[in-house]
Amino acid sequence: MLLSELSSRFINLSPAEVDREIEDALRRVCELLGIDLSVLWQWSGASPDVIRATHSYFSLGALPPPEPMSDEHYPWYRQELLAGRVVAVSSLEELPAEAAVDREYGRLLGIKSSLCLPLAVGGERPVGALVFNTVSAERDWPDSLVKRLQLVGQVFTNALVRRRHELTQQEGEQRLALAADSAGAGLWTLDFSTGVFWATEKGRTIFGYSPGEIITMESFEALVHPGDWDLVRRAIERSASSGEPIDVEYRIIHSSNGRVRWVVSRGRPQFTFTGGLERLMGVSIDISERKLAEEAFRTNEARLDAGAELAGLGFYEVNFGDGVMHVDERARGLCGIPPDRGDGTQALEFWAEHLHPDDLQRVLHMREQLHSGPQDRVSLEYRFLHPTRGEMWLQHLAGVAARDATGRAVATYGVLRDITERKQVEDDLRDLSRRLIRAHEEDRALLARELHDDLTQRLAVLAIEVGGAEVAAPDEPQVLSMRSIREGLVRLSEDVHSLAYQLHPSVLDELGLAEALRTECERRGRNSRLDLSVELDSRPPGVGKDAALCLFRVAQEALSNVTRHAGARVASVALKPMDGGFLLAIRDDGVGFDPTSQGSGRSLGLVSMRERVRLVNGTLDIESAPGQGTTILAWVPAEGELR
Repeated sequence: MLLSELSSRFINLSPAEVDREIEDALRRVCELLGIDLSVLWQWSGASPDVIRATHSYFSLGALPPPEPMSDEHYPWYRQELLAGRVVAVSSLEELPAEAAVDREYGRLLGIKSSLCLPLAVGGERPVGALVFNTVSAERDWPDSLVKRLQLVGQVFTNALVRRRHELTQQEGEQRLALAADSAGAGLWTLDFSTGVFWATEKGRTIFGYSPGEIITMESFEALVHPGDWDLVRRAIERSASSGEPIDVEYRIIHSSNGRVRWVVSRGRPQFTFTGGLERLMGVSIDISERKLAEEAFRTNEARLDAGAELAGLGFYEVNFGDGVMHVDERARGLCGIPPDRGDGTQALEFWAEHLHPDDLQRVLHMREQLHSGPQDRVSLEYRFLHPTRGEMWLQHLAGVAARDATGRAVATYGVLRDITERKQVEDDLRDLSRRLIRAHEEDRALLARELHDDLTQRLAVLAIEVGGAEVAAPDEPQVLSMRSIREGLVRLSEDVHSLAYQLHPSVLDELGLAEALRTECERRGRNSRLDLSVELDSRPPGVGKDAALCLFRVAQEALSNVTRHAGARVASVALKPMDGGFLLAIRDDGVGFDPTSQGSGRSLGLVSMRERVRLVNGTLDIESAPGQGTTILAWVPAEGELR
């Protein structure tokens, strides 16, 4: 009767009631059979090698928590338990010799007799053991009693295993709901027999249902946008008839605020064992933000496409991992890529084949710099040999979209633009600048010669004549007057000579760049309080006429800026050969300035310097900051000519 009662009590126990009922059942069984001590042992889930006592009964009162069943105390019992064998002894003396450790520990605990029943499910490895002991007297364990107690143990085992499965299922459901909530997803189930939906809290929030509201097919249809209901209905009917999964995007009119939202719902039908449709289980996600982003992306893409078309930009993408290259029609037209070259590596090879030979190495070097990692973006201009249009100029901006673990580019993109007309305009402007500078220098040289050969000579003659008048003067006042006029004519002659030198230094043509710079620095030093040092190569190699004139004018302009604007006490001028040309360096310790500012009084002079250096294929670098002084570095090729 007790066994039947226990079986019925344990059938529908909730997980929270299992422990209490096992403890009560142990008590009733022990009291009925006169057993002093009973312990239910289970393998630990955290450590499969540890067997712990989880339920117990002791007839003499409170039982101290039993220690885990270890090899130290129960080596033989553990071995028998793992083998699934029942151990029933009326006296500890009946234990075999190999159970000596177990016998001694049992005596230490005061155990007289013992019954150990392995607990297992479906013939698998035991999940624990149910042990009955006596401490007051020895007793027998007849087979009929052992079989009944095994049934009791099986009732306990089934309840524990069922509870474990239910808790695992609940934990899984909680994790699924938590994962769905964190992903912004709502879970739902449609019962086809009732037409009623079950939904998680997140699912109700997505559609605007209140927590206790019953969700029917009719109330769901009322939420779906009228323009999308047929799409949703057909998806449900198709899933119900064919068993295929449901996957549909549609709009709903939110019941709480009347706003239109986008939802995607995905689900799978479930059938009964007879093949009938039972329910549809699925998940829904509010994708309104994504839809808005897609719409904004499409709008921006259309704008960018229109802007690219207006600007004549061609675009391409390369995925080296997949070996895929996409080149839009504008880029194909810019490069003249024929249709049979496709969109893959053939298009890339065509581009490389048509690079101008003089620019090929430079462009491929920059491309390798981009791919190998030192740079993530490059911008360059180069000549390209179009198959029908001939030589043209392209502006090319390229960037890295992704790199592999080694830092090598695996995906790149780029933009191309035809700048042939711009280059032609630049060439025309450069030619105009060259001719203007040459004409300007020729005018300055002509004026310098006129001043030097005519005006200074005439002033010299006047000075000589006044000197004669000074000697022949009859009295002291006239002598003083003539002397003053003569000295004034000499100073005027010197000023005219200096002006002629500034207009065109004849020493540059006669003695070369180094001597011209030395003479200019000496003149500047005499006319100012600036401590100016000069460092010139003692025997510099030859320098072309245009390159020499360019560096001299840069030095003139830079020294003028030092004396007019810098407020410097110390400055230096250095000239030395470098990289097949000459490097001119002018440094000062003055107030400095911001080279990027266009408001500086020296900006026009800097523009003039840059233009002169550019026209002879040189470079000009300006290093300065407020309060940090200024350094101007001008490099020109030795044979640089105005072009």
